[in-house]
Amino acid sequence: MGVTGYLVYNADTGSVIATTTTTSFTHSGLVPGSLVPGTTHNYRVSAFDAVPNHSPWTDPPVSVTMLPPDTTAPSTPTEILVSAVSSSQINLSWAPSTDNVKVTRYIVRRDGVRVATPVSTSYADTGLSAATTYSYTVAARDAAGNISPYSTSVSVTTASAADTTAPSAPTGLTAAAAGSSGANMSWSASTDDVGVTGYIVRRNGVQVGTPVSTSYADAGLSAATTYSYTVAASDAAGNISSDSTSVSVTTAGAADTTPPTTPTGLTAAAGSSGANLSWSASTDNVGVTGYIVRRNGAQVATPVSTSYADTGLSIGTYSYTVAARDAAGNISPNSTSVSITIADTTPPSVPTGLTAAAAGSSGANLSWSASTDNVGVTGYIVRRNGVQIATPGSRSYADTGLSAATTYSYTVAARDAAGNTSPNSASVNVATLSAPPSNSADLAWDAVTGPNLSGYRVYFGTAPGTYLQPLGQGISVGNVTTYTMIGLASGTRYYFAVTDFDILGNESSYSNEVFKDIP
Repeated sequence: MGVTGYLVYNADTGSVIATTTTTSFTHSGLVPGSLVPGTTHNYRVSAFDAVPNHSPWTDPPVSVTMLPPDTTAPSTPTEILVSAVSSSQINLSWAPSTDNVKVTRYIVRRDGVRVATPVSTSYADTGLSAATTYSYTVAARDAAGNISPYSTSVSVTTASAADTTAPSAPTGLTAAAAGSSGANMSWSASTDDVGVTGYIVRRNGVQVGTPVSTSYADAGLSAATTYSYTVAASDAAGNISSDSTSVSVTTAGAADTTPPTTPTGLTAAAGSSGANLSWSASTDNVGVTGYIVRRNGAQVATPVSTSYADTGLSIGTYSYTVAARDAAGNISPNSTSVSITIADTTPPSVPTGLTAAAAGSSGANLSWSASTDNVGVTGYIVRRNGVQIATPGSRSYADTGLSAATTYSYTVAARDAAGNTSPNSASVNVATLSAPPSNSADLAWDAVTGPNLSGYRVYFGTAPGTYLQPLGQGISVGNVTTYTMIGLASGTRYYFAVTDFDILGNESSYSNEVFKDIP
């Protein structure tokens, strides 16, 4: 019929301390002596319906032990990094602090004055003056209000309003031939009063690239030819450094266009969250320099050996191929593919909160809280007296065809798509009602909420919309929401409706009409 509320019972005092319509309750107003750390409180809960029928108390009781107050401050933030990104903004970052409970936010001070309380480990301080030095410290704070000591202060100066300072010239430039048609360069990073935004690569004095990193691969070169390279740095304001010291490189002779042989003997073995791959070595007219591993067609690794461990995989099936490559960039065809499957072997959690209520003399209505699973719960298994009777996909089940005045025991287990099944829930018992008398009709309706409600009247007849009792003279059944009509004639269809009336005699219109055939 529906749960209408819950009773909360204090097992320590032996008394009901609350009635609630929700599935949670906060016990406040505890006496001072019970707030001492280590003090344990015990609780039970019972559900009831509109009749009211009461479920058994939860067993065993739930115990709650008072914890001591949190007086431990977080650790002091470390690794404070500051950088002036413009003439009016400074960015800060730091390593996370630790706490015995949890760090909830940080306190940033500029020149000793609090300017922000971010929850993350970074902060952008804006609206600053140009060419000005600022000092920063950071402290951590937890939910109890405990604050760590402040970090060591760090200082940084904002950029001038107009940046006219060029970056430093790159140093450490090196170049190496990449086959017969390319050259690979790298160099040390330049510095700038604001920030280096990129580099300019010149080949034989002519600009050929503008990389943002400290390396560049020059392609399309002639075989057996010497080239001279320099690099300069640039910033956001367009200032360009002087060129680096030049370096020269000579490309190889005639290009290598022969790819390695296709890898053979690829095998894969599945682990709990990864795949271990191995294969036979490929051959090449010059030399194999590495391999390309592809998972489901996408490149995931470039090992130089003939094995690879692919980790961090989720549950599912994965297909792998391997190709070989040489120093000239030639790549063999992919190997024959192999597949592995990471199986789901984790069962769902045990269903909790199982409740059962009799549904007349031949049924029982069950409901329970949702289970959780590492992939997903696909359904539940309902057992009556230890025997499986249903596999619903939802968190409720209506069991029918039961015997009257009989007690049944139920449990529920959860299952997932891989067939993993949780242990059974705690069992609950429910007794069906006694069978109604013959030639009778059991009626039930939703309760009416309103001021001055007095009760309900039942009307019946043998024709639709026509009742044997005039309005106002139906069978008065009091302020209840169920009624059993007895003494009805066999072989007859009866029609029923209900009204409600208040203490002044005002009566509502008829409810929706229902009927029953008496055998």
